Amino acid sequence: MHIALIQTKQNRLYDFAHPRPIAAAEARALSREMAEQTFSLMADAARADLIVTTEAVNYPGPEAWTEGPYGALVEEEEIIRRFSDHARQNGCWIVASLYAHRYGGLVNEAVVFDRQGRQRAVYEKVHLAGDEQRSLIPGQAYCAVDADFGRMGVCICWDMQFPEVCRHYALAGCSLVVCPTWGWESIYAACRAYENGIWVAGAMAVPFEGGISGIRAPSQVIAPDGGVRASGPRDRAAAVTCSVDLHELRPLHALRMHDRRPDTYAALVKQEEHHG
Repeated sequence: MHIALIQTKQNRLYDFAHPRPIAAAEARALSREMAEQTFSLMADAARADLIVTTEAVNYPGPEAWTEGPYGALVEEEEIIRRFSDHARQNGCWIVASLYAHRYGGLVNEAVVFDRQGRQRAVYEKVHLAGDEQRSLIPGQAYCAVDADFGRMGVCICWDMQFPEVCRHYALAGCSLVVCPTWGWESIYAACRAYENGIWVAGAMAVPFEGGISGIRAPSQVIAPDGGVRASGPRDRAAAVTCSVDLHELRPLHALRMHDRRPDTYAALVKQEEHHG
């Protein structure tokens, strides 16, 4: 199968180093600009079986900076329609992350479209990071999708920090986990692939100022042995493409799962006590 990771270059909405008020009109214009960049890069990935966008393609900026009701800045209906059209017209699967109105508030979700442009699943980000906890409603469940190329798990950004997420998907029979993100870190990404014997793919965004630096890495496809099969540039937008065989190295999954001792893991599922 052919995977395309859509790595965008962030605009002024993401200038987190210099907080400033953002008028509603400017927030909408900058958000639409980022969405258009995504669709433009998708046009370069016409051969893909699976396209994965970066996180929250319609992000309206930090709630603390924006003027007026925050939810009024989030526009998703037209974007969802365009993703559906692209999937149908190009015969590909798409995992598209965006903010959406749900439950009387907002969620950070990933919508999965099949080759006919149908919505096959919606995953709502479970682990919220930083200011997301004040602006968004967390998801409560994980999302495994049976695609024609294999079973795929979906997570978003901060979810990947927690080993339990990919282990859940590995035990659910997923051979691939995809992750729209703004904070891809190759250290944990390789660990998640290796410790579960699965493929992992993350669509990263390039920061507003400078390139991707430090522990963070560009968009990547990582094999079950922890090896990086494809990696994007650190300093610019790109459609990062990679051909993979999800059956390759499949015995590594059985190896990682075979000697587990779930009977000794009771403490992992106990509710933690919180004091003070």
